[in-house]
Amino acid sequence: MINIFLAIFFSTCIIITFRLFGKYKIDNLQAITFNYLVASILSFTSFNEWISPLEILQKSWFIWATLNGFLFILVFYIFARSAQNAGVAITSVASKMSVVIPVLIGIIFYKDNINWLKMAGIIIAFPAFYLILSRKTEEKVGLKYFILPLLLFLGTGSNDSIMKHAQTYYVFDDYLLFLGTIFFLSLIIGIIFWITGITAKKQPVSTKNILAGIILGILNYLSTMFFLRSVAIFQSSEFFPVFNVSIVSMGALVGYFLFKEKLLIKNWIGILLAISTILLIAFA
Repeated sequence: MINIFLAIFFSTCIIITFRLFGKYKIDNLQAITFNYLVASILSFTSFNEWISPLEILQKSWFIWATLNGFLFILVFYIFARSAQNAGVAITSVASKMSVVIPVLIGIIFYKDNINWLKMAGIIIAFPAFYLILSRKTEEKVGLKYFILPLLLFLGTGSNDSIMKHAQTYYVFDDYLLFLGTIFFLSLIIGIIFWITGITAKKQPVSTKNILAGIILGILNYLSTMFFLRSVAIFQSSEFFPVFNVSIVSMGALVGYFLFKEKLLIKNWIGILLAISTILLIAFA
């Protein structure tokens, strides 16, 4: 039980960390890039078997790791911006409601069984998303308030779908190595984007950005490690409802009490519908 508790705790800490990045003016791209350096080092050292880079390149899952590597850093960057602009509560809901996407892909492309619970969960997701993003009519809210959670929803869902495909058909027992490869490729992509950003915007390397990246990398690795341990111990039908609902609930509570995020009654209704979506799909 301690593994699932720690997985929830460190995942929530990541959302809080992203929210604090905005407060302390941390450069998202620099911190996220250093995060993947730390996460990849920790992942590879956790893999108890030596393997050469050439062997990794020859793995059947390498192309899928490349796609995930690009999406990992892109989604993480959107995650940070969404937490800073849309808030912790909405960001946590958008990321966890993305379970709808791999479920739809499974039904359409892999001919997964569909029942009334799955269908109800998918249908409820749409009004839930609308209510979560709804504001007062007189309140002026930037377009990024709506776009960022939506992009996070689509990006996380696509990322999870690719990882599920790779895990089902290619990865098998190489999961830690696969994950370390994804982290390392995200690091390479981040360095390319980061260097381009420095050239264009003249943003020097900052010590506080490096430290923020190290903290984020440790949290990222720990949340992933305890997530994997929990999945190995608990059945999916037991783990995913508890994990996803806990992240949504913790995100809403942290946003409300710690960051004083104002949520309307319809936002809370949307969050409850989102929790219902996750539970219906998981138990289906």
